[in-house]
Amino acid sequence: MKSNTGEEMKKLENYECSYVFEKPAACGDKDEVLVIGHCLLNPLARVKGVKPVQPIDTQGANVIQLPCPEAMFFGMRRREITKDQLDHPAYRRFCREIFTHLADLLEDLAAGGVKIKILGVPKSPSCGVEITSVGGEPGKVKEFHHRHEKGPGVFMEEII
Repeated sequence: MKSNTGEEMKKLENYECSYVFEKPAACGDKDEVLVIGHCLLNPLARVKGVKPVQPIDTQGANVIQLPCPEAMFFGMRRREITKDQLDHPAYRRFCREIFTHLADLLEDLAAGGVKIKILGVPKSPSCGVEITSVGGEPGKVKEFHHRHEKGPGVFMEEII
């Protein structure tokens, strides 16, 4: 499928998924809501210089966009960061706070029989579901080195 700009769009099943409450039968189900990592719908929220994700096809789906905890906490002029640097009480508390109202809504939807599907951002230190970015030397460095490991990012650990 092509977007309005002519770019090839990735299908939802190509993204990392974590299921909350009950595994949905298929994407786009009328009794399903897709809770999507912010930068999957708004690439402007990504760290400057990081490769943008391909557009995601949400046509016909019920969608809720997650807030971007990194952009909200550090602002748009932030630098590349890893889970190790985000893993502290203040950031975790912030993640819970910005998700609280959405959690209430999602609980209400789930109580009404709606299936909830969360689509994370691959390799993100906050929104990764299956793989996250770790490492990075503390202090002043000329080059930022990190690696990817299995496991969720900080925001996902707090909300799922």
